[in-house]
Amino acid sequence: MIKQIDKKNRLSLSKKLKIRIKFLLIVLSANFYFAYSQEIIEENIIYFTDDRGPFSLEIEVIELKNNEGFLMIGLFDKDKNKIAAIKKVPIFNRKSKVKIDSLSSGQYVVRFWHDINRNEELDLNFFGIPKEGFGNSNNIPPKFGPPKFEDMIFDIEKNIHLKMITQNLNL
Repeated sequence: MIKQIDKKNRLSLSKKLKIRIKFLLIVLSANFYFAYSQEIIEENIIYFTDDRGPFSLEIEVIELKNNEGFLMIGLFDKDKNKIAAIKKVPIFNRKSKVKIDSLSSGQYVVRFWHDINRNEELDLNFFGIPKEGFGNSNNIPPKFGPPKFEDMIFDIEKNIHLKMITQNLNL
């Protein structure tokens, strides 16, 4: 009887150990994957100005159509000058996050599109309407054309988190 209890305890300990090892492997794999993804993103940030500041902008894009392709993101100042571009931002669970560091205080606009087919272009239909998901910093929906640039402007005076919702025009 004692030997049977020992066997059961050994089996349950063995199962618990296997579960813990699997969990550890999953956590380590996820950490490696996200660290690798962030490394890819940092390599893909292109700055178009030498003007630097102490602030960071974390961009979160949600409600993407799927996990295919990647995001293309542009950061502009209030005068429509391109400040930074982030190419090939990975997508996980129909969301994506990226952080841009060293920004000066000021007024900015962010625009993005979901490049599903990975051609690095926003695909348009015959009428010039986007076939791929897109969005902007203030989640302004298009009305008979793209939103006005001035409506998309936001201020950076501190580190901020910007949440943008993907807009899909399924025409």
